[in-house]
Amino acid sequence: MGKTMSLHNLREMLTKPGCAVCRLTTEATEGFFRSLLWESVNDPDARSDIRQAWGFCHQHAWQLAQHQDSLGIAIINRDVLGNALRTIEKAQFQALPPLSLGRARESLSPGQPAAATAELVAQLTPRSTCPACVQEEKTEVMSLRALMKHLLAEQGLLAVYQSSDGLCLPHFRQALTYVRTESVFEALVSGQRAIWERLVDHLSQAIRKCDYRFKDEPRGEEVGAWLRSTTALAGERGDRRDAALNRNRRLPKKG
Repeated sequence: MGKTMSLHNLREMLTKPGCAVCRLTTEATEGFFRSLLWESVNDPDARSDIRQAWGFCHQHAWQLAQHQDSLGIAIINRDVLGNALRTIEKAQFQALPPLSLGRARESLSPGQPAAATAELVAQLTPRSTCPACVQEEKTEVMSLRALMKHLLAEQGLLAVYQSSDGLCLPHFRQALTYVRTESVFEALVSGQRAIWERLVDHLSQAIRKCDYRFKDEPRGEEVGAWLRSTTALAGERGDRRDAALNRNRRLPKKG
């Protein structure tokens, strides 16, 4: 994602519900998976990266599965599982001597990892980061740096940022690490504060209208605030975010 495309995508994503950086990150990850399945499933370097990471992390393994490319995923998983089989076929239980210090420590602390299987555990531990997580991190850094660079620029992003849902708390915290001037700091913080103040007001209205005395009042912008606030605090739910944000939602019933 180049600088121009990053700015264009940021502006577009800030007009949509939820955290723009979460959306860009998910979009980039989806692009990574499409490229992997369509073009790189047999690429030796790609396969090596996946093997070194022992496949994908929990979140990305299931995100990949939702592409329903049975052949591509079968090729990837056979490679990783084959490597796992070769590893455990050579494994041995390395028992400690009965009177050793290590055996005594295990007796005193039964919850600690067993020394006899420590070598196999180490061999089955990922030696590199999930490749999709690497892609996510690159996109996050590029997007947040672009946001800070263009927030106050001429024809920049300040106005669209102020009218957006802002950043989720994790990405707001990360964005602050890229702030270098007081003017950008003031713009970022004041914009985010106004966004969260609106959300807190919507939550208050939603809570109030759950009271039987006000339950017949017309519903307004507070509808769905309970879910938007979860997004604001924790970030989007990845590839399931659009359905979660845009479906017809109701406030949870009491009891």
